[in-house]
Parts: sequence; structure tokens; C-alpha cells
Amino acid sequence: MTFETNQKFDLIYCDMIYENLDVSWIDKYWEYLKPNGIFIVQTDWHTNWLIRYTLEILSDSLFVNHLVWKNEWGNHPKNKFHQCYDDIIIFSKGKDYKFYSDKIQLDKATKNKGLNPSGRQTKTATAWVDDICLTTTSKERIKKEDGHLAKWQKPIRLFDRIIAPFTDENDIILDPFMGVASLGEWCIKNRRHYTGIEYDKNIFNLAETRMKEVPK
Repeated sequence: MTFETNQKFDLIYCDMIYENLDVSWIDKYWEYLKPNGIFIVQTDWHTNWLIRYTLEILSDSLFVNHLVWKNEWGNHPKNKFHQCYDDIIIFSKGKDYKFYSDKIQLDKATKNKGLNPSGRQTKTATAWVDDICLTTTSKERIKKEDGHLAKWQKPIRLFDRIIAPFTDENDIILDPFMGVASLGEWCIKNRRHYTGIEYDKNIFNLAETRMKEVPK
């Protein structure tokens, strides 16, 4: 899947290989972001410091959020804490970005318990995400031809949390490391325009098949 060199995007989501310290792709894709567009990088402790710094020093960048998504995979060493989480770093190309807090409302723990003087039953989600998970047995998981699960797949519900509040219907989204196109499926279901790029041919074929099977 390709795009024209003059194409600009409302949001770019980058789920790059986390251990890769070559972050030159940030400058490359940043140029395709519209003014006040959102740039999201999902990574972990290996590179979060480098990615944050690289984005901070761009002349037209604005830090928005640093989310932490708790997940169930990762290394489990015997001599240290298990680092089973992803960092989700969010920047804007300008200060007038869109953000709809009504799209990320969660039930309060005190809902329907008569403990809310204000009467509010929901609250805006925080930067700590521990209520969304994708297990190895989930029906959402994509399998390769050899029967093994595709690596690093993200749950579609995660995009309800990190993509929905920054976008409108018909916005244009770029996914330059798309994997099996979980974000692509989300975009189809939520009426966003989607462009995905994947260098692994086998994974690309899985993504393409998946996208064709999503009800339009």
C-alpha cells in the first residue's frame, strides 16, 4: 500500500520494532503530517527515551501525552521486575490539535453506588491503560500459515482509546509499520481513511486478506 509524495495525514501511528535505535524514520514520516496533526509512537523501555527526545527537538512539535499500556507479554527475567508494558508517546504538529474527551469515558468505580455528589457516572480515561488486553487465545489474534500467531499484534480496542479522541470520521491515517493491520480494521469500522505499509511480504498478505474480510 503506497501513497503520493504530496499526501498529508491527520494522524500517523508508528508501531516500530522496539529495540531498533535507528529512529531516522521519525523525520521522514513527520513531514507527511498535517499542521496540528497527531503523531503517535508505540514502543517500550528500549527506545522510549530516544523517541521522546527525537520528537521533542523538532521545531514544530508539541508534547501531548505519554501513555503506559499494561500487557501480558515480554521477557520474564528472574533477577528484576518484569517490564510487561508499552509506552505510547503522543505529539502534535501544532497546538490546535483535536481532542474529544467524550470518546474516552470510563465508568467510575463508584457508579450507581450513591457516592457521587456531582451525579457523574463516568470519568476521562487516564494515561495508565490496564483495562485493555489481547491474550494468546483471543479470537482477534491472527495466525500465520505455519499456525504461529503473528507477533506484536495490538488489540482493536486500544485504538478506541488512543486514536478515536484525536480524529474525526473521514480523517486520513497513516500506519507505516502496519503488521497485520489491526489499525486498518479499526479505520474501516470507524470510517477513517487508512494507508498501511509493511515490509514483510507474508505479514502484508495477512493484512491484505484481513482488510478484505472486514464488512464495509
